[in-house]
Amino acid sequence: MLVVVGILLPSAGVLLGVAPTSNSSDPEVPLRLIYTTDTLGQIDTCGCSGGQHGGLPRRATLVRRLSEGGAETIVLDGGQVTDGPQQAAYFAEAYDLMGYDLVLIDGTEPTGFEEALRGHGVPTLARPSSQASDPLPSYTMELQNGLRAIVLVAPAEPVELSVLAERVDATCTSLNRERTLVLLATRLDPTTNAQLAELLGESVDLVLGAASPSRSRDYRDAIPPGKIAPAISEGKALTVVDIYVDENGARPRIEARFEPVAPSIVPDAWVAGIVERYYDEAAPRSRPSTTNDSETIDYVIRGWADAATCGECHPAELAGWGETQHAHAIQTLAQVNRLVDECLACHSEQYRRTDAFDSALMVPGDGVTCATCHGDGLVHSMTSRTEYIQRDLGEALCVSCHNEERQPSGFEYEKSWAKIAHGEGAYQAAAEEGGE
Repeated sequence: MLVVVGILLPSAGVLLGVAPTSNSSDPEVPLRLIYTTDTLGQIDTCGCSGGQHGGLPRRATLVRRLSEGGAETIVLDGGQVTDGPQQAAYFAEAYDLMGYDLVLIDGTEPTGFEEALRGHGVPTLARPSSQASDPLPSYTMELQNGLRAIVLVAPAEPVELSVLAERVDATCTSLNRERTLVLLATRLDPTTNAQLAELLGESVDLVLGAASPSRSRDYRDAIPPGKIAPAISEGKALTVVDIYVDENGARPRIEARFEPVAPSIVPDAWVAGIVERYYDEAAPRSRPSTTNDSETIDYVIRGWADAATCGECHPAELAGWGETQHAHAIQTLAQVNRLVDECLACHSEQYRRTDAFDSALMVPGDGVTCATCHGDGLVHSMTSRTEYIQRDLGEALCVSCHNEERQPSGFEYEKSWAKIAHGEGAYQAAAEEGGE
């Protein structure tokens, strides 16, 4: 996609003016930058509900679409990609297939990720120390029509803006400034980046930063005009920056927008295959230390009453629970090969209480069970004393799993509660409603 000159330590350039070219009749030459950052290990959506944005397979399709149409494209990631070494090889392979031109590395990335990227031919550049005073690291890319882009990389740690501005200026003074776009990648929020941009003046053409929360559920927040390009975390949307370089020497015109990695996008088959291999081979699956069959362990020794035990005294409630999605939470994961820690935290009471799960040693009736809402039930099951059972933990318990991440279309507590309501009050309300 691009001709890469390489890493310059230090080096940079500033677009002071673009010399006219005799063979060009187009006054503007577009360059497209696709920017991601703070994926934070979100290799794919969990699939708990419709409407979820993100996932590498759909990102790959969107990057390919955005790279078509004639504009030269740079694909850049600002770092904080994975959440552990088990993901390094899979993200590196996927980033290679998506055509990433540069990935920035800071101290949060696991050992082996940078090596994995380089093994796939994906260039990397490490963020510098905040304690240093030398010019910033940079990376140069040769573009069409004699242009070039230089990415300057700011420290990941906090640093005084005036000190950072001095380091940027020191970097920018050492290079030929003709026909050069300068992109500065920080770990700052948009407001702080705007303050930095004021200090820098025309030293840089575009400032990229850390991800910030989206204000809209469809990830289509408007990006204000200017040289500040914000980002959205966890791969929910891409930041797309179209840069129009005027052949007559004017400052580049910058148009930035978010492109949501929407659920309607067809996943890329190759990258989807990488994701499935990750879940088959490497996704964390914490196993119990014991080899005892859970069905033979007394529930008191286990530490909580399972649904069948509760059903001995509450058969109607057990039958009603069996008709809900909560009762089938484990099967839901098994059907899509997601019996892994990141999903079991919401789908398995056994995992929530023990930080471990094995389907071969599964507690009978595991899922979102009686103990999830009512507590361990040990004393209550042996004495029938109602003061030893939790009756209503309220909405806070529900939204710990039914949150915006897993249910982006919104969670309506009252309607959802009606689907699982049980007990004398619920039965009386249902009878009254049926009689009206």
